[in-house]
Amino acid sequence: MRATIKIIAERAGVSIGTVDRVLHDRPYVKEEVRRRVLEVMEELDYRPNRMASALATSGLTRQFAIIQPTWESYVGAAMAAGVEKFRRERQDYNVHVTVYPYPQGQTEACLRLLDQAAEETQGIALCAADCPPVRQKLEELAERRVPVVTFNSDIAGGRRMCFVGEDAHHAGRVAGDIAAKFLTPGDRILLVYADHGYSGHKGRADGFLERMEERGFSRADCRVEETHDDYDETLSAVTAALAEEPDLKYIYMANRSVPACMEALDRSGRAGQIRVLAHDNSPETRSFLREGRLDFIIDQNLTYQSRKALELLFDAVVEHRAPKRDCFYPESPILTEETC
Repeated sequence: MRATIKIIAERAGVSIGTVDRVLHDRPYVKEEVRRRVLEVMEELDYRPNRMASALATSGLTRQFAIIQPTWESYVGAAMAAGVEKFRRERQDYNVHVTVYPYPQGQTEACLRLLDQAAEETQGIALCAADCPPVRQKLEELAERRVPVVTFNSDIAGGRRMCFVGEDAHHAGRVAGDIAAKFLTPGDRILLVYADHGYSGHKGRADGFLERMEERGFSRADCRVEETHDDYDETLSAVTAALAEEPDLKYIYMANRSVPACMEALDRSGRAGQIRVLAHDNSPETRSFLREGRLDFIIDQNLTYQSRKALELLFDAVVEHRAPKRDCFYPESPILTEETC
């Protein structure tokens, strides 16, 4: 395996920017740190990538785009943290990242931003619904040799470079294994997810139902509600399920509208009587978990997703290195009241 600046940084316990300063004999590096970096370079027989070095000192700016829905504060903040971490790591490479938000569900707005970003940047990190117009746009961008990395939600069959995000199907299967520990076949279950447009939500729902069947449950045991990650839709759907399903034992929240679910449970007087599993380690879900109102959280490390997507674009555009695999999955720890 060829040594890279990233590998050297990890081995030496420093940032990529620090390694770059050592490479170009720049100031503001402690002598002890400089010596450690040089020792790692020698140990790994590192030979600088002359093209990357030339780009780093040329004064040219590398422009990258992130195209994503306008997310609520937690998701937006977690993704922004990943972008900021990438900027810090590449601060000596004149990298500029522009975030292009669009209203969730508005495909036409997303397509316009893809065209705009293709003209203004050298690479695109994209989170969008999987639909024919988006797949067609990815075909066009691939023909124009515009690299695109999908993150958070993949575009099945689309000509993207790779995907960074949760292995949603596996996460759904894990959720099924957890649920099966507390249920017996015939118990009533409620599954709430966003919609089939976003591969992450579809993968969770499909994986959950698949695993429950393998554990001896029938699909008829599970009431499925598609609420488009909308608070009011989720509140209405969960309220109706609680009213119509007096024997409901378990709720799997495969979307982010967990507060709406908690409100419905509070209104019904059944909070604490029904186990609830959710995704994403947000301040709200952590609070529900600590209060004992939520039983489990499966996290997906959103900060890793935006940072890794930009890192892969940088490697492709600046260092001309293709990704080593098709999908990059973050760790997905399971949190409980005891471990939160």
